Amino acid sequence: MINRDIIIFGGGIAGLWALRRLVDTGYDAVLIEKDKLGGDQTLASQGMIHGGQKYAITGQVNDHARSIAAMPERWERCLNGSGDIDLSATKILSPSQIMWPAGGMLSDMAVFAAAKLVQDDTVKLERAAWPEILKGHPHFKGSVYLMKEEVLDSKSLLAALAAPVRSRIYKGSVSTLDQDGSVTVDNVTIRAKAIFFCAGQGNEDALRFLDINDRKTQRRPLKQVMVSSVPFPLYAHGIVGNPKPRMTITSHPGADGGFVWYLGGDIAEKGVGLSDDEQMAFACRELQDLFPQIDWAAKDYAVWSGDRAEPFSDKGALPPGPYLHSIGNISLGWPAKLTFAPGFGDLVMERVKDLSITPTTSGEALPLPHAEIGQYPWEKATWKKLNNARSA
Repeated sequence: MINRDIIIFGGGIAGLWALRRLVDTGYDAVLIEKDKLGGDQTLASQGMIHGGQKYAITGQVNDHARSIAAMPERWERCLNGSGDIDLSATKILSPSQIMWPAGGMLSDMAVFAAAKLVQDDTVKLERAAWPEILKGHPHFKGSVYLMKEEVLDSKSLLAALAAPVRSRIYKGSVSTLDQDGSVTVDNVTIRAKAIFFCAGQGNEDALRFLDINDRKTQRRPLKQVMVSSVPFPLYAHGIVGNPKPRMTITSHPGADGGFVWYLGGDIAEKGVGLSDDEQMAFACRELQDLFPQIDWAAKDYAVWSGDRAEPFSDKGALPPGPYLHSIGNISLGWPAKLTFAPGFGDLVMERVKDLSITPTTSGEALPLPHAEIGQYPWEKATWKKLNNARSA
């Protein structure tokens, strides 16, 4: 039997953030990931750190938008090395994001409403400061607003989080779990004073081990599209009059010198019921409508399909913030979004304090291999020109 203060399961943004907070506070904590760090959700996210404007486009600030508004400032402190965690080694893809109207007069009004809510530092851009792809649009005349919120390179974020605690990050799968804090991982039995599951969909396994039948988690299916190679980068929310952006776009350096556009927002939810080919064709039509100066049919396309794991809501709504559900000294957590990671770390630290756990001296290394950082969806995708497939 090996003893530890705290075990964390799940090597995405939530688990790594919690591990850093705990180790920096002096706890003998370890993290165990079943596959690759960031593999299921973190590396498939768009890396956007935003303050809630895109959730305020109806003109009303809901609980989700309100609770997310304080997050960019906390991230900014971490990214410049003065926050809860030193993330100054993280690569920033873009220091800002834009909102632009993506569908007529109503969308222009929605962008204006969103720009004036939640945060005060959103500014209207003069045409000379627009992204190249909007400046080259033959018909666009709407208002473009800049939000001073970073877009992060998720791999470098994971590396910055993991670097000081690499010796505490392991790879393994749970085979048994008891409510007294005993867990078996690949034939290694460990007892901890507290266990935190931050494993996304893997939290469902913990519920089964604990024989908990009440619904605690839900999945939000997405079908996000990747497009290569685009000559210009764009980090933006295309706003219409609906509660969700028509399209959310991030750009990632491609091997050929161009950019991979990664498409989320409403397009990723509408495409859930479509085949991959249908979703790629839908994305092509949407892009052609939004940016007609580019021949989108000539681009290469790929699809990432997955489920975002969230705490359960009987209305299926987005959670207003990070969430932690505890059963004795075992807790199941969901940050809900990349942006909420600092708030999730707070919940973990509060729970450890509630359990009155006293830090102990670090113990021996676990007899388990160490987990490595995973790949982005576009690094392992099968690309198509809508008719012909080729491997990445």
